Amino acid sequence: MKNQIQDGIRKKGATLAETLITLAILGIVFVLSAGTMIADYKKNETVVRLKKIYSVLSQAFLQSEVLNGTSRDWNIQDGSLEYASNQFYNNYLSTVLAVNKDCKTDTTGECNYEFKELNGKQKSLSPLWTRFFLNDGTFIAIQTSSDANNKVIYFYVDNNGKKRLNVVARDIFLFEYWIQNNLHPEYEGKLLPLGHEFSRNELISDSDDNNCNSSKNGNYCGALIMKDSWQIINGYPWAQARYVVQ
Repeated sequence: MKNQIQDGIRKKGATLAETLITLAILGIVFVLSAGTMIADYKKNETVVRLKKIYSVLSQAFLQSEVLNGTSRDWNIQDGSLEYASNQFYNNYLSTVLAVNKDCKTDTTGECNYEFKELNGKQKSLSPLWTRFFLNDGTFIAIQTSSDANNKVIYFYVDNNGKKRLNVVARDIFLFEYWIQNNLHPEYEGKLLPLGHEFSRNELISDSDDNNCNSSKNGNYCGALIMKDSWQIINGYPWAQARYVVQ
């Protein structure tokens, strides 16, 4: 009888130890799963916001053409000239976007904008960039570029405004709208992510300073998301974009 009782105690002890080990394993699995779920949610949120602003800007240009004629005939001055980008904004975009705050020529206070590139380098927008906030909080800065053969509008878009993280490839993406492109007329009249002309392998390589690669500035990451059918998948430096703000 005594031996039976001792065997029972040992069995109960073993069962308790096994239960604790199982709980510990389940806890680890839960923590790992929760981290993955949160990351997937953030990725999806980023893509949804990016698609929204892409649609908003694309529609704005279409509406502006209704009001101002085909964009090929718009008056575009080079952004290196003082107030050139602001003139473009006033003439062609200000009336077709739901703007909450127009910084005009102000680059101080809320209208000042500093951010980090994917590789961690601290940057500040040049005063030549015209900046404004949409009603949903999106921050947008534009600059024009113009010569005899090309006319293009460049966009910096922070899809959650000045809230964290303010990092290229995480909440900041770059676009271009071609008014005139004599070499590639097929680009004209389209809002395109910067780097759209490159293949996926080219976009994630370390051969170009703009590439969507952890050692580069990440300016082409929006093009990678669109090329991957509006998804953030393997090869996208998501973790690096989070890490640089630590």
